Amino acid sequence: MNINWQVLTKMPYWLARPASELDKLRQGAVIYWQRVADMLAWPAKQLDPMTAELELVNLLAWERDITQIPNETELMYRTRVKYALPFAKGAGSKSGWIDMFEKLGMPWITIDERISTVDWDVVSLQLLDADLGERQNLIGALCRQYGRTTRRYEYVTIAKQTVAAPPKNFDGDGEFTIAKLNTNLLPTNRFMTMDSHAEFTVANVKQEY
Repeated sequence: MNINWQVLTKMPYWLARPASELDKLRQGAVIYWQRVADMLAWPAKQLDPMTAELELVNLLAWERDITQIPNETELMYRTRVKYALPFAKGAGSKSGWIDMFEKLGMPWITIDERISTVDWDVVSLQLLDADLGERQNLIGALCRQYGRTTRRYEYVTIAKQTVAAPPKNFDGDGEFTIAKLNTNLLPTNRFMTMDSHAEFTVANVKQEY
């Protein structure tokens, strides 16, 4: 509930003298009605896990089969409770997993299935090295809760790095001619010409740390 109390209690300029008795009465009325508005909005806030009291969030988590992970931040815990139903609905699809990781602050993820070099039931999760190192417990809990029962999940780390590589072109042309003289006047060997054209492109990579 957003109420602009300054506009709502604006008085005519000849009455709005700072620190006057009337201004003190106005400020007292604003404080009182702010408390009334907060009390009226309190029940509605408890329905949203992001704004509810933590004790009520725990009740919602129990109802939605969410268990707090050790060392998990309160914001991450509230987010998992809030999106528990969409996470459960999208657990069987690749798009659902990508959406789940994006909502949990891990947008850099790639999911590969049916990889030719490994067993058919292995699902590869490619994540940033920083996300895997800081949230390994969370990722493991997500795989246990929302992973498919006939699949195994493996983690592969990827690194994000800014690379500047301005291309530079080096062009070269070459022409070769091979001739053999026919001394017996027989049409067995004739003059032959072979042409070749070559182009080279070289790019220098500039690394930034």
